[in-house]
Amino acid sequence: MEMEEFNKLEEKVTNLIEGLKTLKDENKKLKSELAQYRQGADSLDKERTEIKNKVKSLIDLIDSIE
Repeated sequence: MEMEEFNKLEEKVTNLIEGLKTLKDENKKLKSELAQYRQGADSLDKERTEIKNKVKSLIDLIDSIE
């Protein structure tokens, strides 16, 4: 293998490694964002359940008055 071909191969490998590092960093960021979204969704689900229970209690209270 000539030195020029080896240098081209080395450059391609270096570019590949840089690309992999970029993808790894992006993956880490996306996993973090996904965890935050899931946490927010869980919080909204809990709030929605509390609201439903309060509305049901109010309906039950109104029904008991009739």
